[in-house]
Amino acid sequence: MKKYRFIFRTLFFFFICFSSYGLTTGNVSSSFLETNNSLEDAYTTIGYNILTGTEDIEYFSKSSIESSFQTFAPPFLGNHDEEEIPEVSFVFPPDDRVKITSTSSFPWSTICKIYITAADETRWIGSGAMIDAYHVLTCGHLVYLHENGGWASQVEVIPGMRGSNEPFGHAYSTYMRTYSGWIQNEMEEHDWAVLTLDRTIGYETGWLGRMTADSSDLIYTGMLHTAGYPGDLDFGEYMYYVSDLGASADEYNHWYWMDSAGGQSGSPVWMEVNGSGYILSIHAYEYIGGAYANFGTRLDQDKFDQLNAWLSVDTPPVEDQNRWDPIMTIAIVISIAIGIIAVGLIIRKVLRRPSPDLKPYKEDIMFQDSKKETISTTQEKPLFFCPMCGKGIFRDTQRFCVNCGYSFLNSGSEE
Repeated sequence: MKKYRFIFRTLFFFFICFSSYGLTTGNVSSSFLETNNSLEDAYTTIGYNILTGTEDIEYFSKSSIESSFQTFAPPFLGNHDEEEIPEVSFVFPPDDRVKITSTSSFPWSTICKIYITAADETRWIGSGAMIDAYHVLTCGHLVYLHENGGWASQVEVIPGMRGSNEPFGHAYSTYMRTYSGWIQNEMEEHDWAVLTLDRTIGYETGWLGRMTADSSDLIYTGMLHTAGYPGDLDFGEYMYYVSDLGASADEYNHWYWMDSAGGQSGSPVWMEVNGSGYILSIHAYEYIGGAYANFGTRLDQDKFDQLNAWLSVDTPPVEDQNRWDPIMTIAIVISIAIGIIAVGLIIRKVLRRPSPDLKPYKEDIMFQDSKKETISTTQEKPLFFCPMCGKGIFRDTQRFCVNCGYSFLNSGSEE
């Protein structure tokens, strides 16, 4: 009996060790982490599945982040034809914002209007930016609204929106991610989020690149750019752009002198390198009364690497085949109409064709040859179908249809 007790104790010991090893390496389920992780780490990833309404605590190994030397991700111009209410931020006089009317051209095609439905059914607006084929970078207070029930129940994304025009259509978020620091403590240092979309809409719109550097780098105080959908202009339905100098940066946040207003939360703050845009920060806040520069969450090395990790674990969405496409619908209707007409013509032709057992009728005729001799012969003549009903058969000597009564004498012509 002692022998069996020793075996069971040994197996139990190895089970405990294996479980502990799984917790430290991330090879455990979300439910296990939820009961064992105190969430004191503000960097813990919290994900929310909008489709199922479930919250996940995601664990990503930090080993790759600690040794990361990657500091930028390139933009993508997209496959499209070019053409010519959180906290209110502050507009520094004079208002330098410029209305963008050619929103289907890069980089404006990457700027997204966001409509948020909170858990308490209130509606909010914001902005964001495409960062790959099906992910949008925005701020955390658009996806987790503390005063309105927590996680948003629906998030609609419209790249390049221009009034009622949606040059690339729209998409919906199926999954949202942010840091526990925002969810638990509303930390401005971690007010950021990434949306996973139900469409690979980014292949059409293109996307902005991303870049990070030490907070003391001059890129944070140089010429910067931002664009979004401010609610104080055109009811937030049109895109506005502004550029100005940056003010300063620390480990987590970035300050700049660019004008913005409510509705632009989540807008990308980017710099241009060789004509391409690289996101440095996500716009989010202001000091009351414009006491200092507007500011947002900086993509420090941790957040830059975490973004790469998030994007790499997601599976591209299966495009919704039931999504209504007006152009495709019109094309299908026209094709069906042409098909029906063609089938009708074929059926009519078949029905009017003589039956195989019908033979051309023969008519005896007599004529005189050059010697005035009478010659009798038989000549084949064709059968004609009635032009009205297609059933009655006419001969040269027959002037009306025995099926419908149609008369050649009334028609003025003869088939």
